[in-house]
Amino acid sequence: MNRSEPDRERLTATMTVLDDGLNRIARKYDGSVRFFYEDPETFGAGHFVFYPENDTRSRFAIEEQYTGTDWSDDERLPTSWTWTAERRVRHPDGTSVWGVEREGESRAEDFWQVLVEAENWARRTQNRATQTAQFGIGHRRANDPPAPRL
Repeated sequence: MNRSEPDRERLTATMTVLDDGLNRIARKYDGSVRFFYEDPETFGAGHFVFYPENDTRSRFAIEEQYTGTDWSDDERLPTSWTWTAERRVRHPDGTSVWGVEREGESRAEDFWQVLVEAENWARRTQNRATQTAQFGIGHRRANDPPAPRL
C-alpha cells in the first residue's frame, strides 16, 4: 500500500512521540521498572516492553500493528499499537503462563492512550514495590515477632 507523504510524515511523527513518551516513563519510574526494545517474533512480548525492576512475574508489552502484508518493506510504519499488561499465572503442576490482566489497542490518532496505560502500569508497579519496602513484606527483621499463622 502506497501512503501519501503527509500520511507518512504524520505516522513517523506519531511513532517518534510515542517512543519519546515511553522513554520518559522509563526515566520517571527508573528504579521501579526496566524498559526494553524487543522483537515479538523472538521474545513473544512486544516491540516495547516494561518489566518491574526486580521481578519477572509481570510485564507491560506494546506491539506495533501495520496495515498491509508486505513485511519485507523496511520503511513500513505502524498504524496502531496493541498493549497488554500480563502477569505470570502458576498452575498446580508448578508451570506458569502469561495471563492477561488488561489489554487494548490504540490507533495512530489515539496513540496517547498507550502512554496513559503504560504510565498507569509503571505507577502501580512502583507503588507495589514501595509498599513492599515500606511494610517489610517479605523482609522480616530478626527481632520482629513471628507473623500469626492460620
